[in-house]
Amino acid sequence: MGINSTEVAYGFGQMGSVFTNLAKPVYPPKGHVIVAIQMVADNILTALHTETLDGGGPQYLTTEDTEATDANYLGVTEAAVANTTYTDVFFTNDTVEISAADSKIKVGQYVLNVNDSDTIDAGLTVDSDTPTPIYNGPNLAGVKVTKVNGAFISTSAAITPTASQTLVFLDEFHGAGGTTTESVVFPKGLTIYGRWTMVTPTADADGGIICYFGQ
Repeated sequence: MGINSTEVAYGFGQMGSVFTNLAKPVYPPKGHVIVAIQMVADNILTALHTETLDGGGPQYLTTEDTEATDANYLGVTEAAVANTTYTDVFFTNDTVEISAADSKIKVGQYVLNVNDSDTIDAGLTVDSDTPTPIYNGPNLAGVKVTKVNGAFISTSAAITPTASQTLVFLDEFHGAGGTTTESVVFPKGLTIYGRWTMVTPTADADGGIICYFGQ
């Protein structure tokens, strides 16, 4: 009897695959994405475009430089700090006012306090008042959103961001701190996994890549 499982189908290419060693883009068939890319030889992927599921799905390796939605860089959303003096009676002292209300900010998300000057190419500089989140186990840690009222956010512990800092919010699908894969050399034999809508390798007559399709 044949085995019908997503893992086997994706792993062995039953939904299709393609080889290329040209500096030209590869696109998946209708209703599919590229779920795995295997390097036949060392290669630099000059374009690696994700199926960006920013509204409610995970992020993947990419060459795209859009900080807010790509490369697992800025969480589900970011919010610049507007004020650290709190007048809204809805809150306790553990409150931050941001520059504008943001519908993506939800109770239960974790918070990182970073510098406004941080970029996707330089990475995040995280303030010590928002410790590294530990989501499970006996050593739970991190600062979480406990209340949201327009531009006012209450947190599980007091934080003291300044007007030159930004809050980054993490949820089940969006972490923080990643960067792009521009100019990265992926070594021979490596397979990367994700959900991509297009990939372009560097031309290599004796190398190339194999792309596997999935749904």
